[in-house]
Amino acid sequence: MDGQEIQISADFSKETSERRRAFLALRPRLRQIEVKYVLFEPAKMWITKNGVSKDFYDPEDLRSFLDGLIPMDTSTPTPPRDPPATSLNALPKASS
Repeated sequence: MDGQEIQISADFSKETSERRRAFLALRPRLRQIEVKYVLFEPAKMWITKNGVSKDFYDPEDLRSFLDGLIPMDTSTPTPPRDPPATSLNALPKASS
C-alpha cells in the first residue's frame, strides 16, 4: 500500500492452529504409503488413494486410520495380513 509491503496471514485460534500442526505432522506417513492429501482451512484433511477419498476433521482420527493401514515400525518386515475394512487398500481401484 503506497509502496509499502503488506503481509496477510490467517488468524486461526490456538486450537485450530494445533489441529493444523497435528495434521501436518502426519504428512510423512501419508507420503510413505503414497496417499495424496490436501489440508483445507481451517483444519480439515482430505486424503485419496486409488480414486477413493476420505476426509478427517480430527488429526487423531486420521492417525488411528493410518495405524490400521501401516505398521509404525517399518524397519522390521511384517507378514502380509488382510487389510482392515476401513483401509483405502481394501476398496476397489478406480477404473481409468
